[in-house]
Amino acid sequence: MKQIFLDIETVPLQISDEAVKGYLMDKKITKEMRSLDATYSKIVLICVKVLGGDCRFFDGEEKELLMEFWDFIKKEKNFKIVTHNGYKFDVPFLNIRSLVNGIDKVDINLNMWQMENSNHFDTMLLFSQNGVFINSNLEILGRLNGIKVSGEGISGRDIERLYKEGKMDMVKEKCKRDVEILEKIYNKFFVKDRSVMEFSKN
Repeated sequence: MKQIFLDIETVPLQISDEAVKGYLMDKKITKEMRSLDATYSKIVLICVKVLGGDCRFFDGEEKELLMEFWDFIKKEKNFKIVTHNGYKFDVPFLNIRSLVNGIDKVDINLNMWQMENSNHFDTMLLFSQNGVFINSNLEILGRLNGIKVSGEGISGRDIERLYKEGKMDMVKEKCKRDVEILEKIYNKFFVKDRSVMEFSKN
């Protein structure tokens, strides 16, 4: 089975409809909250990395990058997507934005109780034990477990600004860094010594 590490970056949509603006203000839905909701935001970057391989980026117009991403996934017959918070963010976001753009997708498991034998493994779900413990930030989780974290961190709060400034190279660097930390965590705990299955059963 091919392990594919996945991370996405999103930014709020530019909203001009006054009724929608009023609704957001009434409900106190901030721009930061919107960036985490696929109804009000779009995907500007997808990064994937096959275990042991190089990072591959999908960027540009949202519809095109989603089409290219799903074409890539459809070519893989036997795969497991590996994410950090993918059950609550990355995959649902991909699903909604694909629906909005009229793009056929591949089914990636979102039932956390079936994660053990599914095509989607989420390190956050594992380390939080399905929400029993605090959901750890990916970088912090790596640092706590002796995983070398290189480069200067860029916060998710910086993504919209960097995107507007046309600094996609920095957005890519942030996404690449997250995917590489994710791969190192996966390698340390779920490849070398013990299987994903053993950990998932606990």
